[in-house]
Amino acid sequence: MPFTLAVLALAVSVSWLRGGRLRNVAHVRLTAAWLLFAGVAIQVAVDVAAGRQLLPDAGLSGWVLLLCSQLLVVAFLVRNRALPGTRLVATGLLLNAVVMAANRAMPVDPAAIAALGIDGAAVAPGKHTLMTADTHLPWLADIIPVPWLRSILSVGDLVLAVGLLPVTHAVMTATPPTSDGDGARQPSLEG
Repeated sequence: MPFTLAVLALAVSVSWLRGGRLRNVAHVRLTAAWLLFAGVAIQVAVDVAAGRQLLPDAGLSGWVLLLCSQLLVVAFLVRNRALPGTRLVATGLLLNAVVMAANRAMPVDPAAIAALGIDGAAVAPGKHTLMTADTHLPWLADIIPVPWLRSILSVGDLVLAVGLLPVTHAVMTATPPTSDGDGARQPSLEG
């Protein structure tokens, strides 16, 4: 989460420097926005439940909720694929969903934990699990330590982050709706 927030802050800053404004987000018409909100709400619920140790490590309930969360957000992105960068964001989420589906949680590399200097730290059960020799698709797991954010990333996280940059820029540079020849108002995206 800190990494995603840092990427969003960077994307907003760069877009603002290039003339984008947060108020322009209101000009973008999104299709099936409820999919995004439902997916994020489930993810937050899993985070809270895992933090309170209400979900077992790599348990079925956490696994199903995580996959539903990812798939809802991917469905939202597919419905709004005209926005630049949505395919990359969806690909990143799918990469994360694949490794979580294969392992019932997101595996975290103990070496990456050690690289952050937090040896012996427990991963939140329900959402994450420690990587072992039995982990499926370990190259897609959380294996990339980012010490300055005290985070561990996956390849999917990196792909998602690259996609967030053009998505953010597109919505911050959207122009007000214009009337087409039939009087219907259409949003316009630059970039």
